[in-house]
Amino acid sequence: MFAWFAGIFYLPRLFVYFIESDNQETKDTLTLMQRKLFRFTFPMGLIAVGMGLYLVSALGGMEYVLTQRWIMLKLFLTLILLGYQLYCWKLITQLESKHCNWTSKQMRIFNEMPVLLLLLILISAVFKF
Repeated sequence: MFAWFAGIFYLPRLFVYFIESDNQETKDTLTLMQRKLFRFTFPMGLIAVGMGLYLVSALGGMEYVLTQRWIMLKLFLTLILLGYQLYCWKLITQLESKHCNWTSKQMRIFNEMPVLLLLLILISAVFKF
């Protein structure tokens, strides 16, 4: 999970650097970094989700999940994070093909979304609401 979140936090920052750079060589390096980071962190996300599903099955399966709102919320937010990461792949391809119209300010705001999701996941797990 930590490796997954490290990548989720860092990848959009690379997008900001890409957008703000005027040097093509720097952009090429950043594109390579983005692709490698995505290829490493996406499997980490799948492993984290897989371990979570294993934990759910060990706790009693879907019957348990359906009686625990906090787990349903945590699973829902985790699926949003997976969608966020898949959208990052789309942004990588758009940046590489020069079809991304995002400003660096918009990308900085996009960069903060996983922090909010992580906080919500932690709060739901700790306080079980």
